[in-house]
Amino acid sequence: MFRLANRVRTAVAQPLKQRLNAIAQYHQPAILPYSPEKGLAPFLSAQSLDFLYNMRQTQLVNNVNRLSEGTEYEAKSLLHVITESALDPTQTPLTNNASQAWNIDFFLQSLTDDVRPLRDDVRRHIAEQFGSFERFQETFTQCALALFGNGWTWLVMNDSGQLSVMNTFNAGSPFTAIPSMKNAGPKSASYASIHRSVGRRPFARLTPILGLSMWQESFLPDYGLDRETYVNRFWEVVNWSVVNERLMNTRSGSQSNF
Repeated sequence: MFRLANRVRTAVAQPLKQRLNAIAQYHQPAILPYSPEKGLAPFLSAQSLDFLYNMRQTQLVNNVNRLSEGTEYEAKSLLHVITESALDPTQTPLTNNASQAWNIDFFLQSLTDDVRPLRDDVRRHIAEQFGSFERFQETFTQCALALFGNGWTWLVMNDSGQLSVMNTFNAGSPFTAIPSMKNAGPKSASYASIHRSVGRRPFARLTPILGLSMWQESFLPDYGLDRETYVNRFWEVVNWSVVNERLMNTRSGSQSNF
């Protein structure tokens, strides 16, 4: 089963692959590189961080435990649960809870209380594909504010190394957002068609580099309905060292186990 252990502050962020291995081995959200109890000014208050990291994550992981108990998904990593259960429409509740738990952890790991300047090589790499780094930020911000209802905004990289910005709705993630059109299964919703579609929805491969929660539970406590200020302040606490690590790992293929 997935378990939540006592979590303490670490001095630096763990490498992405190490964090994913920790999730697979111990089945718990990774330790944050900052203290949730202190908040993350000016972006999130201590109350908001405590809710997301402790209360919400605990609820989601407990749901994954309950829904996966006695099934082939029990004691598997969150990434395995997400990608495999998404192939079976009857496992949608499990997929949603596992995906949302992973999304929140990825989002919180993208932040820092020790903001450092963006490296020139990272800025250039992003600018090459968006025209300028500022254009990337504008595109990301516009996509986030365009979401209607709960969802997520992502910077993702495909197998060819191309970067793009995308939205997913509710608990959706880049891992299951785009089915491969070549082998997509039936679209009808009858009982027979659901069972025929099991295992027949391979997904286009996208690797998340940066993620922002646009769920109301993330911004309402601190911002009310002022989502624009919420998104703008997000840029003030992005951990660009982690973003750079994800870019480098993805380009080198070291995240092939996704």
